[in-house]
Order: sequence, then structure tokens, then C-alpha cells
Amino acid sequence: MTRTIRAVLRYTQSDLKWAVLLIVLLGLLGEGIAAIAVLSGEPEIAPQILLAMILALSCLVTLIFMAVYLSTQFMVFLSFSTTRRGLTLGLLLHGLRISGLQVALTFLWGTVDALARRAFLGEAALPWQWIPWPVWPLVLAGPVWVSLVVGAVFQRFGARGVGVLYLLFILSTTTINQWLHPVIAFFPTALWLPLLAAAVLLWVTLTCLSVRWMQRATIR
Repeated sequence: MTRTIRAVLRYTQSDLKWAVLLIVLLGLLGEGIAAIAVLSGEPEIAPQILLAMILALSCLVTLIFMAVYLSTQFMVFLSFSTTRRGLTLGLLLHGLRISGLQVALTFLWGTVDALARRAFLGEAALPWQWIPWPVWPLVLAGPVWVSLVVGAVFQRFGARGVGVLYLLFILSTTTINQWLHPVIAFFPTALWLPLLAAAVLLWVTLTCLSVRWMQRATIR
């Protein structure tokens, strides 16, 4: 298993340069959008726009990228006499490696940007001053976990299963304004803790099922 993990990490090492390039491109695009905010008379929100855009888009790209690795590419890797457990762990570690690099570069970019704005434009909030700390581990591990679920659904149910997941995602996000507030109003504050416990249980269940389905993947 260790041999497979090392082989996967070596094989995918070249992806890191593309992760760096992605952050640079997103940073430049974010700086352009932030400049528009400054010219519009709202310089105080420019750093927030920059970091929010880089984090959101880099998470999305990482999710899609790793979902491809854990779905179609997973079967290709299996044909090279690799162990399923080592292959899964190797790809997950690679996903965390990409996410960690992107989060670190985003944090660095946001810090340098805020310091430059303080020097030339006045006050500007540093990243850790306005982004809640739980956001950082979420953007680090969240895309990798979602890609694991997507990859596992593909291994178990095929492309149709992924299509159903995508349809549920689209329906839930496009109608969120219609169901979120009624749901919050329906459940009193006293039930929030049990709901949180149920959410954690669902997360653990999905994780265990995903790992199980990945270990039962077959070459098609």
C-alpha cells in the first residue's frame, strides 16, 4: 500500500505547478474585480472580494479535478496493478496537497494585498481579521471530501449516479431562498444541537460508504 501511495504522489506531482498557476490567474482576475470596487467608491470591500473569489473558484476547480481522478482516472490507475486502498489514500493525499498549496498561496496573496492597500489606500483588513477560522480547514478538506463522495458514487452507480448528485445540487442551490428560511423557522433553537449531531452522523455515514465503494471499484 505504501508503495502505491508513493507512486501516486510521484505521478501526480506535476499537478502542483498547475495549482500555482491557477492561483496566480485567479489572483490577477480578483485584483481586477477589486479595482472595479475601488473605482466604484467601495475600497473597503475590495480585499474581501479578492479573497472570496480566489477561495471559491480554487475550491471548485480542486473539487472537479479530484472528482475526475477518483472516478474515471481511478479505473485507469487500477489497471496498473495498484491496490485500491493505496490508490484511494494516495489520491486523497494528493488532493489535500493541492488544497493546502492553494490555501497557503491564497492566504499569502491576501496578506500581501492587504498590506499594500494599507500602505497606499489606508486601512485594509488582513485575512485572519475577517475570515472565521473554521473556513480555512473547510476550504482545505471540503473539496477533497466532496470529490471522494462523487468518485465513490461513480464507482458504485456509474455516470447516472453522478448525474443525480448534480441534479440534486442544482435544485438545492437554485431554490435555496425558497426553502432555507422556512426550514430555519420550522426548527426551534433547542433542536439545532440534535440537527448538528444528525449532520455529523450523515457525514460519517457518507464517508464510510464512500471509502467502502472505492475499495470495491472494478475496471470497466
